[in-house]
Amino acid sequence: MKKLLLSMAIASFLFVSCDCEDNSKEAEKTENVVVVAQKIDINKFDAQADGLADKLVEITGTCMHTCSHGGTKMFIAGTDPDFRLKITATDESGNFNQEMEGKDYVVIGILDEYRMDMAEIDKMEADVLAEHGVEIDSNGDVKEKDMKHKGHKDGGGHDVEHAEEEGSCAAELTQIADLRAEVKETGKGYLSFYSVLAESYKEVK
Repeated sequence: MKKLLLSMAIASFLFVSCDCEDNSKEAEKTENVVVVAQKIDINKFDAQADGLADKLVEITGTCMHTCSHGGTKMFIAGTDPDFRLKITATDESGNFNQEMEGKDYVVIGILDEYRMDMAEIDKMEADVLAEHGVEIDSNGDVKEKDMKHKGHKDGGGHDVEHAEEEGSCAAELTQIADLRAEVKETGKGYLSFYSVLAESYKEVK
């Protein structure tokens, strides 16, 4: 009986030892996995970035601007001057400098996605209306305006700063309406705003 118990104990110990050894090897394999960056063509960014959020990507573009305060951000572009992608520096990449502007760089980093949905757009609109003292009725018309009359008057006796506030409010509401239309066009219920958390960057000679 004692021999049987001893045999069972040894077998149990060997099983546990083997299991631990296998787990160790598996962990070692996991640590040695090399993550390959997904290449994105900056000129086809919108089509290729979808679904790559939080993944390692590689993208090449021309440095159009670097942040002068600390060099923690730069913006790269391709052939479309209206599209600029924000690159954020990290401890791994190191900061950027103004001497980089006008040069081409290949950047490797994590693609970060910020999603703006209708609820956020509605809040933006409410904040703008509240800031300018404007209320909208159920028909979408201006219900009440309690704009602050301040500043000097022009030659016609009009309050100049008041007019600027009205223009600013209208411009902001137009931008918000454009955002709302874009969300509807996507069919996804939100807009995606991307940036890259750089792990490394290199000038293209």
